[in-house]
Amino acid sequence: MWGYQHEGYEHTVNSHINRLRTKIEKDAAEPEIILTVWGRGYKLAAVNAEHQP
Repeated sequence: MWGYQHEGYEHTVNSHINRLRTKIEKDAAEPEIILTVWGRGYKLAAVNAEHQP
């Protein structure tokens, strides 16, 4: 549209989300923090951090 040519990788966001999940999730295959909202994108779930004295 308007002469713009997309020359990027079409799965860039997915790749970065997967990398984040492997770093912060207990099990990246069953995410609890970064959730997929089908047809929309992703959302960050509220996480209760355990308070340590």
